[in-house]
Amino acid sequence: MLVNIRSSVHMLIISILAFFYSVISVMSNPITPTKEISIQEILRKLEIRQKEIKKEVSDITYMAKTVYREIDKDGSAKKEVLVDKKIYMKNDDRRHEEYISMIIDGKKLSDDELKKESKEWQKNNSRGKDTKSPLDEKFRNDYVFKLLGSSVFNRQPVWVIEFKAKKKEDNYIDGKAYILKDKFDIAKVDFTPAKIPSVIKNIELSLIYSDIQGYWLPVKFQMAMKLDVKVVFSMYHKDIRVEDTYYQHKLNIGLDDSLFSS
Repeated sequence: MLVNIRSSVHMLIISILAFFYSVISVMSNPITPTKEISIQEILRKLEIRQKEIKKEVSDITYMAKTVYREIDKDGSAKKEVLVDKKIYMKNDDRRHEEYISMIIDGKKLSDDELKKESKEWQKNNSRGKDTKSPLDEKFRNDYVFKLLGSSVFNRQPVWVIEFKAKKKEDNYIDGKAYILKDKFDIAKVDFTPAKIPSVIKNIELSLIYSDIQGYWLPVKFQMAMKLDVKVVFSMYHKDIRVEDTYYQHKLNIGLDDSLFSS
């Protein structure tokens, strides 16, 4: 049960990479009110920019390093999983993953073990494909937006937009998006699932972008989650932390369609 909860929430975020098409320390200033621009104009220009990226970037590959940890009450790592893989994507939302290595609690998996374990991870990935992102024009009417003001993220001036799902259902999210003022690219998204299982006591998720060959693409995902689960007469506590780092991006290399046939 705990594994399924962790996987479904984690893979919900991975699916957002497809919608956005898609290690730095965050330097963010306090939000200041502004009347320079309307929320409708920001969303309109964001939509135009996302269409430009999808038109100009036909495919992309990048390396992904995942660190998954279950933290005990004393702060020590109770479980640790390290994953290295390569991601292949096309802008029609097709995605292929190639698992390179996996280390579980210090033990590197054999080729056969890796093949078996990676199938489970890929199965969990497929569960998050129905995420309804507020920054995707197809689902914009399902959200309420509010312009909180302007701020600075990684020395870049940004607009800070709050979004809340009208439906507290699976596959919707609530949070804030940081949009670059100059290009209207996405710089960062902080969010939580709009519908949170009762066993989750706290959850914080962030998707961080950076300039990759002139396009702002995801470079890091972070999640911190606290679970309380009652097993018979005992309460089981778990603190889960996940960090994905994305690097070595390569754009428009001409990926063959056969790569995505499986």
